[in-house]
Amino acid sequence: MNILNLPLIRHCALALLKCRSGNFGLLAALVAIPLIAALGVAIDFAAAVNRKAAMQSAADAAALAGAAAGVGSAQKIAVGFLGAHLGSNDTQDLKEPPSWNHQVTVERDTVAVAVNEDYETAIMHMFGFRTVPISVIAKAARGSGSSACILILDPGRADALKIINSNSVTSECGFQVNSSHSQRAFYAENQGKFAAPLIAVTGQSKLSGRLISPPPVDGSPVVPDPMAGMPEPVSPNDACTSQSLKTINSQGKSSLEPGIYCGGLTVNATDELTLKPGIYAFRRGALTLNTSAKVIGKDVLFYFEDAQSPLFLNGAAILQVSAPTSGAHAGILMFQGRQAKDSSVQFRINTSAGSFYNGAIYLPYAVVDWNVSGSLNSESKFTALITRVLNLYVSGTAFFKKPGEEGKDFVPNGFGRGGGVRLVE
Repeated sequence: MNILNLPLIRHCALALLKCRSGNFGLLAALVAIPLIAALGVAIDFAAAVNRKAAMQSAADAAALAGAAAGVGSAQKIAVGFLGAHLGSNDTQDLKEPPSWNHQVTVERDTVAVAVNEDYETAIMHMFGFRTVPISVIAKAARGSGSSACILILDPGRADALKIINSNSVTSECGFQVNSSHSQRAFYAENQGKFAAPLIAVTGQSKLSGRLISPPPVDGSPVVPDPMAGMPEPVSPNDACTSQSLKTINSQGKSSLEPGIYCGGLTVNATDELTLKPGIYAFRRGALTLNTSAKVIGKDVLFYFEDAQSPLFLNGAAILQVSAPTSGAHAGILMFQGRQAKDSSVQFRINTSAGSFYNGAIYLPYAVVDWNVSGSLNSESKFTALITRVLNLYVSGTAFFKKPGEEGKDFVPNGFGRGGGVRLVE
């Protein structure tokens, strides 16, 4: 007996197609089933990817916070961070939602956090797929000193660190914000790429825009200024090279000698300006560069002695400068004098494509407005910044590079060379 009567099947199919009494609705229903299934897969997959990203962010934050807290309280702190990010704010007696579970492992200076969840599907459960398994893991390690190469010293100001990023900010080492402000010690509007191994904030952070991962670790301990006791490169008794504001107007290539510029220095140039090696000290006057030219200098140190001596980089200068490689202030590119201690001196830096600052920038009493419109520090070996307040506006690409592992790049002890807490997995 022929079970599959092909002529009969063909006859019935043709009859169904010719029939005008409801066959379109039947065919539409048959076609809709795989379409709904495909749409369901797409929707549930996208939702699961977003959920996994949120879980990874929570695990990263928990591992970093646990490692920062130390062995005694790492477990409790890590679990509290998970609850805060994944559905509970009760750090005393965390009751997890039934959809996720965790495991926190503390071993000496490392904290590992694993989170698992059977994520419930929104549409695919109609086809028998009720859950999607999601697993993430994060591991953080604690070293000596601080892993930060950007240290913000103000103890209580709102927006002590403010980052407005519309393109790309990448730091190989961390940010440390000492402000204890209870709402926005660190504030970020991130519409581009932002990458840093750690953002440690003593107070609370406020974020908008795209996700920053790992998220800031609020409640982190204060990191003291590692350069507070370093001697100043110039004595207040040293004689002035020039007694009043010096202005340089140049239409061609020119060079500048180091010295103590009392009354300040203003440079108006349209071509390349070379800074000869040495210390450029500014007393009772600003260093102002009004130029669209390239300013280059190796083995140079800028010293801003007092509250009347800020830095203004105007225009679209390409600044390519490197710190001294020897001497008592090796590795220091900029140094703000302690006569400015009781002030908040405004520094304005406009950076164009190709600029780099190779060395440590030490401006502990400054409010720095740094505008990056091109590429910053792509050719630098190492850039560190210690300042009171930093407003970083990025429409280009900004890089902050950590010191080399071989130890040839100067950096104060315990600062920026892989200490502190960092993600290792």
